[in-house]
Amino acid sequence: MRSLHKAARQRPGRFMFGAALLVALVGFIAWPRQRADGDDEASAAATPRTDALRSGAADRIADEPAPMASARTTPTPAATLLSDWPASLRDSAPDGAVTLDANGRVQASVELRRLFDYFLTALGERDVAAIRDLLLAHVRSLHGEVVAAEVAALFDRYVDFQQALAAMNAPPGESLRARLARVRDLRQRLLDPAMAEAFFGDEDRYTAYTLDRRDLLADTGLDERTREQRLEELAARLSPEQRASMREANAALLIDEQNRQFDALQLDPAQRQSEREALFGTEAAQRLAQADAEQAAWDARVRAYVLAREAIRADVRLDAAARERAIAQLRARSFDAPEQRRIQSLEAVRQL
Repeated sequence: MRSLHKAARQRPGRFMFGAALLVALVGFIAWPRQRADGDDEASAAATPRTDALRSGAADRIADEPAPMASARTTPTPAATLLSDWPASLRDSAPDGAVTLDANGRVQASVELRRLFDYFLTALGERDVAAIRDLLLAHVRSLHGEVVAAEVAALFDRYVDFQQALAAMNAPPGESLRARLARVRDLRQRLLDPAMAEAFFGDEDRYTAYTLDRRDLLADTGLDERTREQRLEELAARLSPEQRASMREANAALLIDEQNRQFDALQLDPAQRQSEREALFGTEAAQRLAQADAEQAAWDARVRAYVLAREAIRADVRLDAAARERAIAQLRARSFDAPEQRRIQSLEAVRQL
């Protein structure tokens, strides 16, 4: 279970390959089949160890500035504490925002997709129609009725796409590229090209880069110099933010591999500190040591939650609806809002 606990704390880098493939190959939340009639992955927090490295040694790796945010993006304020909000969303600020053009019309954007995804994390506690009403009430309070109506139309198309994606079955032997091509075609048809590009364009380009890189590394006909040159050419396609995300992911993999070696060799804290100082420097090594303690505390919290959840599920005095309510309340007591969303994501794909 340790690997699952670490996954629950891991920050899904905004352009990391895993995020794109999760949507394309798993992405199968139990979407309701009905839609309301005209009226429905930090950022998640980093792993403690990755976050500790990022503030120190990783600064020497990722030195390129991130792109400026759009000046037309209206940030959403902290959510008002409303008793009728789903437990998993209470005490949290909605992630994402509504982006308007120069004429005040709603633009499809990554920020808008994040806003949709934020509210849709409440699936299981509420149905799509109730989530849609909650989203539109939030948008209406910020931007008025006209903008809310435009957001509603985009949200309905996004839900239709997600439902169709969940129903998509992969033929036996289908290649990853073929699968991703079918997902892109589905987006184009149900979202339209402009919305598909705004919501998923960056992820698609990073996925294409990752697949091309995989093929280059597997090509035994290339000499080492040619391979390195082509890898550099591939990396040049990426934006500064994507390159920084890739370096961060590589640093995280290095940390995880080193920790596996530490565990296998049963190194004591002093030996771990020495090895980390040699690789990352003294300050980063100290932060990583502190992160070890945070990781252990997180693992203990997740174990306690899983044990309590299983006890609720085994309680024959409760019907299915009562069990779900009790589990939602347990999750809300055990974790803050971003942590709850990570736990729900793992539960949705049966990894916790």
